[in-house]
Amino acid sequence: MRVALLLLAGLALSGCGLVALPFRVTGDVIQVVPVVGKPIGAPIHAVGDAID
Repeated sequence: MRVALLLLAGLALSGCGLVALPFRVTGDVIQVVPVVGKPIGAPIHAVGDAID
């Protein structure tokens, strides 16, 4: 029973990367824009880091 609960908890936590992916991709795409990309893309990318 404990093993099953540990496996279930591991699967539930692995989904966090799936939620964070759109924020990371959007932040990376915005950071490519000259001049304003870095200041605007960094906080969006940080949201993905906070989710993980």
